Amino acid sequence: MKGSQIPFKKNYILGASMILAAFVLGLMLVWTVRTLKSFDDTVTVRGLCEREVPADRVVLRVSYTAQSNSLVDLRSTVENNDRIIIELLKKAGISDEEIKYNTANFSDRYEDYYVSNNIKFRYRAQQTISIFSSKMDIVRKLQNTIDGELLKSDIISNTYASFEYNGLNDIKPSMIAESLDKARESAEEFAKNSHSKIGKMRTASQGYFEVDDLDENTPQIKKVRVVTTVEYYLK
Repeated sequence: MKGSQIPFKKNYILGASMILAAFVLGLMLVWTVRTLKSFDDTVTVRGLCEREVPADRVVLRVSYTAQSNSLVDLRSTVENNDRIIIELLKKAGISDEEIKYNTANFSDRYEDYYVSNNIKFRYRAQQTISIFSSKMDIVRKLQNTIDGELLKSDIISNTYASFEYNGLNDIKPSMIAESLDKARESAEEFAKNSHSKIGKMRTASQGYFEVDDLDENTPQIKKVRVVTTVEYYLK
């Protein structure tokens, strides 16, 4: 009788062990599925950072055109005009190192079949004198006055200024940090509204830095902009 109970006990223990193992395996499967599912719960947000900064360099281009039927006279006119312009620039406070110009572009208009019979002057010269400077106040004043001053010397000029900002590397780290903070704020607001919590960062990508004029009337002030895209886990 006792001998017949031994196989029964063994079978009982084996069956109980299999049931327990199946139960534990089921719990592990449920936990795994929930864990994997939680990895699928993410939110993607963007953080914007914008700053207004003053331009730190300006390029001023002074262009003019001269005409004559004598190439010798035209060269003399260009040399005289260049001298007048450079003297005016130096008088305003621009140094030699800040002034750049090449030989004027001369053309023979008789070579143009369509205008050769309807022109008064055969030769034309086009010249541009450029100023590369960080003296913002001086150059901005020149931008507004130089064309009028040159008219007094019978020089019709066209002046154009472009403003640049070269200090981007100095503000990049702090702007990226600010854009990340704003992205996290957006993610936390989303999590709050969805009754969840923010987990670890899954992915992040930094957009390009954009430097534009603040508006058409104030090109000397630049607006720097960057957008960072971040994906967070939700839990």
